[in-house]
Amino acid sequence: MSPLAPMNTLRGVLAAIEALPLPGPVRILNLCGDQERVISLAGMRRVLPRRVQLLAGPGCAASICPEADLYQAIQLVQREAVTLLVSDNMLQLPLGRHVFGPRTLLEAKLKGADVRIVSAPIEAVLIAQAEPRREMVFFAAGFETLLAPLAGMVLEGLPENLSVLLCGRRVEPLIEKILSSEDPGFEALLLPGNRCAVTGTAGWEDMTQNFHIPAAVAAYTSTGILAAIHAVLRQRCADEARVDNCYQPMVRPEGDAMALDRLYRVFDIVDGVWRGVGRVEQTAFRLRFAYDVVNADSRHPDYRGELQQSTGEMPDGCECAAVLLGKQEPADCRQFSVGCHIDSPYGPCMASEDGTCYLRSRGHRAA
Repeated sequence: MSPLAPMNTLRGVLAAIEALPLPGPVRILNLCGDQERVISLAGMRRVLPRRVQLLAGPGCAASICPEADLYQAIQLVQREAVTLLVSDNMLQLPLGRHVFGPRTLLEAKLKGADVRIVSAPIEAVLIAQAEPRREMVFFAAGFETLLAPLAGMVLEGLPENLSVLLCGRRVEPLIEKILSSEDPGFEALLLPGNRCAVTGTAGWEDMTQNFHIPAAVAAYTSTGILAAIHAVLRQRCADEARVDNCYQPMVRPEGDAMALDRLYRVFDIVDGVWRGVGRVEQTAFRLRFAYDVVNADSRHPDYRGELQQSTGEMPDGCECAAVLLGKQEPADCRQFSVGCHIDSPYGPCMASEDGTCYLRSRGHRAA
């Protein structure tokens, strides 16, 4: 069947969704913080039919970053003579238990640590080039859209004073693991357009066939996301399962060959810990041994062992793990907007502007 024909008005897409003869309620999981931002700020959940439920899945780097990596970043910038370069979305991410000293990078910064904000890997390179006598660490937390350009810069050669503290993840094996469970909690998937532009859709096609679950690659506007929602609902009505590409011409089944070549020349795929979820096989990126010279773990002491906590542990009473997997709404958490709020996040889903709880809380305030 051909991909979904373009629909260029919100009213038109909503009318088409309303007209669909859905066999029952449909829960749709999205996997992108940027798309969740559009969904939440546009009030999309309020205008969709009640039988259509949008769930926010693991798409925010701050929400999935394990405590051990965050602890390592905080200790490096406090105890070593380094400058830490990091996205502003990671600043308020808290450690899950009380520790001696700052619990967030923002607290460390306010106490005098040299923490600087960058929005892309190239900014880290430029800052390091401008101060060649200062040792710097780029705390890179994210998915393929962050790691592919970083890989290109590693291949070209990073400044001698710059190393990488890596927390890179790929989501496909985690979703496959959830779908293999007795109750996945969702019946359709919205896929991130920018990430699929790098990785392609072939792997997702296999997953849709194996688990008979509809999927669509979504764009980053309200109309584009609604078009992808319409696509998976059409499949649901017809009892079909495939990947509809609603982000053409950016996304191809094979992905971006050059970006993928760079990605896998620089990084290995290993098992990785997802905060609140635990260890998931083949989901983490690790710098290959050939690039140990730019690996912050090879150039600086490892303080992770001091944390002495269980893998994936959350703060007491924090429901972020369930929220992360789309099994619980943020407002169902007893900490939501009470003990955990935008100005002082208790859990990781409230700590980032792309975090599910942060976005729902901001929408709750606006309402």
